[in-house]
Amino acid sequence: MCDQEWGALGIGAQSCVTPNEQVSVDYNFSLRRIDSLVVDSNGKKIILKGTSHLTVPEPPLISDGQKHLANVFIDYNSQGSNALILPIREASSAAKTETTPGRIPKTLAKIKAGHPVKIVCWGDSVTVGGEVSVEKRYATILEQKLKEKFPQNKIVVDVIAVGGSNSMQWLFPVKHPNPGCDFKRVSDAAPDLVTIEFVNDTGIFSDIAQFQDEYNVILARLRNIGAEAILITPHFVKGMDRHKDTREYVANLKRFTKENELALADASARWKHLWMEGLPYETLLINNINHPDYRGHIIFAEELIKCFE
Repeated sequence: MCDQEWGALGIGAQSCVTPNEQVSVDYNFSLRRIDSLVVDSNGKKIILKGTSHLTVPEPPLISDGQKHLANVFIDYNSQGSNALILPIREASSAAKTETTPGRIPKTLAKIKAGHPVKIVCWGDSVTVGGEVSVEKRYATILEQKLKEKFPQNKIVVDVIAVGGSNSMQWLFPVKHPNPGCDFKRVSDAAPDLVTIEFVNDTGIFSDIAQFQDEYNVILARLRNIGAEAILITPHFVKGMDRHKDTREYVANLKRFTKENELALADASARWKHLWMEGLPYETLLINNINHPDYRGHIIFAEELIKCFE
């Protein structure tokens, strides 16, 4: 039995193959590529060929004398016959987000006073890092940016996260057990500030009432330990519309932070803008499902650091 989309093999119910037999498999695979249409210094339009990759191809480097007009996305098995042309409409700096500077007053006051600050990045596999290295995950990048912004301060960023987890498993580990998930780990770290990333909550808390109940508990737990919070809108995942984010969970996050005057790092809006930058968002998913590559982690860190202004 073979799932061609996921490249998975297994033994079917009526298979003539047993688990003890040696099996040889022959297969073909396809790669992705992003080429770029540019105008050179002589006014001539040319195509620059990108480097193929299994999941996360990047456009080729554009020289200073070249004007970048569009990217050409050649997806799996297309042979170039159904390539997607994405004009470069705006730079990443033009993205409009709802990230909120200044809504972490106690943390900013401690930084201004020169006191040490402890930050916990709490979340799921994305916060763990997914398929990127520790050095390239957003928590590490955020810590580097904070040290550059506040070089005189001792700022420590710790990661407390479990792959595949959702917030319910952390708040109610007896009712929803998942190894390693217990909010006591967060409270025992005694953070001044907690960033919250749970893309896995997206499919659970679309209902506004259920969302409100869950996130009121989170807010109460954080207030009990004297910690401020930055809530992160999740990145795009496999199967979404490239042009918009219709997830109710994202709308609920934005509504909740506004009503409670909490800080928001609006990564979702940056992912929605990738289309305007000539990038199909799925080419930033290193596992082709829900794990961002290093560029996706940079987006998280860039939105988070705006909260410290």
